[in-house]
Amino acid sequence: MSEHYLNIASIRECTEAEGPGRRFALWCQGCLKRCPGCCNPEMQPLEKKHVVSTDDLIALIGESRDKWGIEGVSLIGGEPFLQAEGLAHVARECKLLGLTVLAFSGYTIDELRSMKDESVESLLSYSDILVDGPFDEQRIDDERGWVGSKNQSVLFLSDAYPQGVEFCSEHSVEVLIEKDAILINGWPCI
Repeated sequence: MSEHYLNIASIRECTEAEGPGRRFALWCQGCLKRCPGCCNPEMQPLEKKHVVSTDDLIALIGESRDKWGIEGVSLIGGEPFLQAEGLAHVARECKLLGLTVLAFSGYTIDELRSMKDESVESLLSYSDILVDGPFDEQRIDDERGWVGSKNQSVLFLSDAYPQGVEFCSEHSVEVLIEKDAILINGWPCI
C-alpha cells in the first residue's frame, strides 16, 4: 500500500480519556455533520491544519506503544471517515503492532455502509469498536465513559473488548501543560 497523507487537528500520544485503557488519540480535521454543541467545533472546517504522512504517524504510534504502553488508537474528529483511505492504512498497521482501533463517527454504521466506499469498509474492518451517530446536545450521556450522547451506539466490530466496556470508566478530562500551550481533552460530566 502506498503512503498517504492525513489532515490532523491534534494528537495525544497517551490518553486515558478517549476510550478503554491507554490510547493514542488522533483528532482529524474536517467534519460535514456540524452537530450543534460539538465539543470540537474548531475541527469542523475543511481546512488544512497539520498534514502528516501515514508512515510518520505509524512510526509515532509505535514509539508511543513502546514509551507509554498504549493498548490502542482512537480516531476522533472532526470526522475520521472523511479521511478513510489514509486512516485504513494506519488502522491496518496498528493491528500489526498489536493495537486496538476505536473509531468515532458522526455517521451511523448504516450511513457509512451505504456509501459503498472501499476505504470506509476497510477502515471499519480494522476497527474494533465504532461509536456512531451524530452528537445530540439534548441527550448528553453521563453513563458511558467516552460516549457523548445517548443516541450514539457503541458497536463492537471484533471481540477485542467485552460489550459494556464503555460503562467501566467515568467521563474524564485530561490537561496537558506544555511549554507554549495548554491542551485539554476528554469529556467532563456535565
